[in-house]
Amino acid sequence: MKKLLFFSLILLLVSSCGSTQSNTEAKPSKKTLKGTWEITNIKFVGEQGLYKANLFDMSDSACFKGSEWVFIPNNGSGKYSIKEGSQCEAVATRIHWSFYEPGDGTYQFQFKYVDEKNKPIDAANRGYRSTIDSLEENTMLMRVKTTHEGKEFDVVLTYTKVSEDFAL
Repeated sequence: MKKLLFFSLILLLVSSCGSTQSNTEAKPSKKTLKGTWEITNIKFVGEQGLYKANLFDMSDSACFKGSEWVFIPNNGSGKYSIKEGSQCEAVATRIHWSFYEPGDGTYQFQFKYVDEKNKPIDAANRGYRSTIDSLEENTMLMRVKTTHEGKEFDVVLTYTKVSEDFAL
């Protein structure tokens, strides 16, 4: 009887210490994204080499480091702002965002540029999708697929939550 109790206790302990699921396995929550975020790191993943990436048809990837992103979950509105720098123009643009499930077990963040009335700016109604590698309470990793000179590679953006507050 003691052995059965001992093995049951060990089994319970081992199962409770198992690895936690990443948020790409569980549907991401819009509430988790609520607030103001900053891109704190940009990493290139692909073959060795020098990469140049223009993200979201807006700016060079380097310009996005330090950019501020605002997400409002109840209506999917938001914005991002890029600060002016030696190689970067200041940008402030509104977006309408949501999550997309392509059916392969991953989740994607998608957005379109919109005006003050949340109407798409692009006449062709195009938007952008990025794979969510992880989404936690204060950090998010997002993977943007891109190409340069015919070579495919990923740009991994690390978002860090600045505050729960938001303002458009």
